[in-house]
Amino acid sequence: MSNTRTVLIALTALVSISTLASAQVAVPINNWSYQRHASTATEGYLRGSAAVIQSAGQKNYLDSVAAVNYQEALRRSIENSGLRVKTYFENKELNRAYREKYAAVPPTKEQWERITLASLPDRLTPEQFDSSTGKLVWPHILRADEYAAFRDRIDTLMASRTPGNSGDGSPAQRQLDPLIDAMKRVLKSNIDNVSFSQYAAAKWFLRSLDYEAQLPLNSLIAQPVASKPTFDSSASVDAAATDSVDPPADDSASADDSATADDAAPGDPANVVTPAADAN
Repeated sequence: MSNTRTVLIALTALVSISTLASAQVAVPINNWSYQRHASTATEGYLRGSAAVIQSAGQKNYLDSVAAVNYQEALRRSIENSGLRVKTYFENKELNRAYREKYAAVPPTKEQWERITLASLPDRLTPEQFDSSTGKLVWPHILRADEYAAFRDRIDTLMASRTPGNSGDGSPAQRQLDPLIDAMKRVLKSNIDNVSFSQYAAAKWFLRSLDYEAQLPLNSLIAQPVASKPTFDSSASVDAAATDSVDPPADDSASADDSATADDAAPGDPANVVTPAADAN
């Protein structure tokens, strides 16, 4: 039994060795030949000539493939260029449509007229200005001695105006403009010596006076009172002034001063209130 097993093992080893040996010496198939080169010189020449012809054909084929690829790339480049231009203008149209859709609606002519009218200063009231005589009733703050020179000159110019010497750009208006502006500067320099309501009333009066000086005398007589709301000297707000804030209610001291001044004549020296006294 042991001899049989030994014989089988020996046969198996022999078969394995022979298989390995045959695998090492086997030559791969190349062009239906078991050899690595042509069998004769003629065969080698013919095979070489065939290889040259084959390589020339492959070269021409690859050149044609490259030409096709180049033309395809050029076509796509042209398409991309057109698509880029088309997309650019489409985006512009979308942007324009969006802006038109959500743009603010411009005011109409009537709305512009109302806005312009609302931006104009208020006219002086009949209690502040008599258009037939040109007499002004100054606020108490502007009756102080430091304003006397400007005030007297303005009174003279306003009383001496005529239909031919009135309105914007007239000689009277060109003389009144720097005088009113000088009074505004003096009033601003005294802002710490007066209450807010007193300062606002005086500044509002000067602003309305400057606007009144720009209107022709005929329009003043035909329309003495403006349609816009006005403010009296005891509580007024200069909405377009540099100090644009809501004014507080007038204090009792200012109201008492206004009542006392209204009882006396405008030209009475007792009516002249200095800024320091009025502020207290």
